[in-house]
Amino acid sequence: MTAEKFATGGQARSGVLVDTNLLVLLIVGSVNANRIATFKRTRKYSRSDYELLLDVIHPFQPLYTVAHVMAEVSNLTDLNGPERIRARDVQRQMLTILTEPEMASARAAGNLNYQALGLVDAAIASVAQEYQCAVLTDDLDLYLALQREGIDAYNFTHVQAQAWGL
Repeated sequence: MTAEKFATGGQARSGVLVDTNLLVLLIVGSVNANRIATFKRTRKYSRSDYELLLDVIHPFQPLYTVAHVMAEVSNLTDLNGPERIRARDVQRQMLTILTEPEMASARAAGNLNYQALGLVDAAIASVAQEYQCAVLTDDLDLYLALQREGIDAYNFTHVQAQAWGL
């Protein structure tokens, strides 16, 4: 799938919220693309997946996040030594360009997805509904829940398959 096809494929065009695992891929790839295949949190991805992710999110403005996701990303980018320091710097830089609406935990817990999917996914769903933004995720349960609610959601696994011509 081309980035242009992805960017024009759905209904919501007021940005995209990128889920936790994909942001971890983005940070690890930015720090050292050769580490993607060996780092415990990204070994299911490849360097070409990282490049695809960059291409896919590039046309979207704004890029959304929630504090809940960024806390998870910070915990999951537990690289060692200088790479950890670089990962923290990359995340700090990301935070300056991401749009981060306030989403109190109590408010997110009021989302209908909270019981089944937990706090982070409920916060993602709440922001996507409120800001009419798309969500890019590799979490099948979140993707399906968002689809059921009519939220413009994309499963990165599907994006990969389309990019491979499947």
